[in-house]
Order: sequence, then C-alpha cells, then structure tokens
Amino acid sequence: MVYELRRYECTPGQLKNLNELMEVLAVPVFKKVGMTFLGAWKPEVGDDENTLVYLLGHHDMGARERAWKAFYEDPEWVAKRAELAKKHGGPLVARTHSVFLTPTSYSPMK
Repeated sequence: MVYELRRYECTPGQLKNLNELMEVLAVPVFKKVGMTFLGAWKPEVGDDENTLVYLLGHHDMGARERAWKAFYEDPEWVAKRAELAKKHGGPLVARTHSVFLTPTSYSPMK
C-alpha cells in the first residue's frame, strides 16, 4: 500500500469553499472511481490556518496513476468543478503538495 498525503494551501478566504468542494464533489467522485479516501484534516496550530490536508490509499503507484486519470476525466467532476469555480469566483487553491508514504514494518497501517 502507498499512502498519498496531499496538502492544499488555499487562496485567501477560500478554505470554507474548498471544504464544500471536497465534501459535495471530490470525495464522492474519489469513491466512484475506486480511490480509498482515508480522511481529511485542517491544522489547528501554526501558520497553516488556510490549509487542508487529506490522505488517500493506493495499492501501488500504477493504481494511483489510473485512479487520478479516472478522477480528472469523470464527467461529474468536470462539470460540477467548473460550476463551483464560477460560484466561488476563481481558484480555491494556491499551491498543492503531495508526499508518498509506505508503511514501516511496525506501522499499524499497512
């Protein structure tokens, strides 16, 4: 299993809107295309108050690549993402970061 830790730094004032997009659109499409969505968090302490962090699980990097391709080509994602961008007046995310993690021998998550 490969875990993908994604960190989205929002444009100012857009974290609420990004959370809406994730809840009503992205997470359901993740599930529809077979992605394993493990959770999402917002940092509580520090200078990351405008940041969303979430974790996905993939069988391997090839499965990850296929899943993201299916996600970005999904008709619901394409149509509704454009609607939400228009509703919120532009980009919600300024920068994204991904870290790929593989479990250690002593990790409870394999």
